[in-house]
Amino acid sequence: MKIGDVKNIKIAKKYSTALINAAVEENKVDKTYQDLLFINETIKTNSQLSAFLYNPVIRPEDKCDAVKQLFSSHIEKTSLDFILMLIENRRLNVIEEIVNQYSIAYNKHMNIIKPQIISAIELNEEQKNRIINKLETKLNKKIIPEYQVVPDIIGGLIVEIEDKTIDCSIKTKFEVMKKQLTKGNSYGNN
Repeated sequence: MKIGDVKNIKIAKKYSTALINAAVEENKVDKTYQDLLFINETIKTNSQLSAFLYNPVIRPEDKCDAVKQLFSSHIEKTSLDFILMLIENRRLNVIEEIVNQYSIAYNKHMNIIKPQIISAIELNEEQKNRIINKLETKLNKKIIPEYQVVPDIIGGLIVEIEDKTIDCSIKTKFEVMKKQLTKGNSYGNN
């Protein structure tokens, strides 16, 4: 990770923390999150808008006027004021990282966890629901999983939750068994 990236993450965390605190006070955490996603996606997908907003020659006042015209009827006042503040402070360049940091804070506030569930084959809806129900019961959180198919694990599942990995794959079980068998094999290994 580059030093500039670390600096932008720190800046984004400060802004996103301030925004979620304001959203909690106004009871608009979810709406603010939806607004941020909408704004970020609009800027990313509209090359003319992003070129205009990221152009250092264009005055912040002109950018603010354009943003007000574009977004004021589509987003909450808190979200609009936040974007205008980013423009005035010349921090719009970290909007994507702010959205990422807000997403983390949002999930924590809403008691949501987004695990990565890896299987050897595509899971059917019944299997997915059973896994989600077990995880929700065990973790006491709302589970919004992302699924990935990796045939190399042979069978079973790998569940990655934040910084933890639960590996119940056949491949790992075979590897553990192989280590135990070769470790326990004393034929000619002395």
